[in-house]
Amino acid sequence: MKLSSFLLLATALILAPAALAQQSDEDFRQQAPFAAGGSVTVENGRGDTRVEGWDKNEILVEAHKYYEGDGSERAEWLRETKIRFEGDEHHRLIKVEYPENFFGWNHWNGRHGVNLTVHLPRRIDAELKNDRGQLTVQQISGKLEIANDRGNIDVTGLDGELRVNGDRGSLKVRDSAIRNGLRVSLDRGSIDIDLKRLDGDSDLEVSRGDLCLTLPGNAAFKLDAERNRRSSFHTDFSVLARGGFNGNEIRGDVNGGGPTLRLRGDRGSVSLHAASQ
Repeated sequence: MKLSSFLLLATALILAPAALAQQSDEDFRQQAPFAAGGSVTVENGRGDTRVEGWDKNEILVEAHKYYEGDGSERAEWLRETKIRFEGDEHHRLIKVEYPENFFGWNHWNGRHGVNLTVHLPRRIDAELKNDRGQLTVQQISGKLEIANDRGNIDVTGLDGELRVNGDRGSLKVRDSAIRNGLRVSLDRGSIDIDLKRLDGDSDLEVSRGDLCLTLPGNAAFKLDAERNRRSSFHTDFSVLARGGFNGNEIRGDVNGGGPTLRLRGDRGSVSLHAASQ
């Protein structure tokens, strides 16, 4: 064996245990009892977050830390990035805490963060705060409040309330029923929502993006929409009873009227579609 090959092999054997030891700093997994009907707060400042409902009275938190690069800074960043998991069976807090004020680290450049996955009972109220990452929520029955910045939001199988405040990212909602109104405010992103049911007064507003809302063809509501020279509006529904188009305002009862549906768009298109029955 050549001396260079022997040295490479020896170096690999020496480094292997260190790489294996690092796994405990990169990955986190913990579970605990959690009662259906409780509440949870999840905060992740950098990375993807996934929240999924399941048929168990427990919560499972899994996290993977990633850092682009090698050396002592990587090892220390992985070690100092913590996953807080606290509370009781009625309320849980999951929060990713990143290192601060460490000279030599550039937190705004490079690829580093935490990908977080949370499994919990379906019937739950959830407050989710996510930044610079994809947020995915599936199969939750309850109130869902989301604050998201610089990332897209994907919600599937929600049965309950939805409140979203987002910036620089898009929102997609599928196969969901809203029981007590829909509140969405989005800047520099688009909204695409397809619902099986919409109850309660609702307010959707988007700036510098498109808004597309699809409801059952027999949905009954009072439409309150506006358009301006920087936006357009289209609907499949007939707006005839006590209403119609009046300049930039579109107001009227749809299918006999009901809760108010307020739609606002700026610098984009607003579309309200009727799904086939």
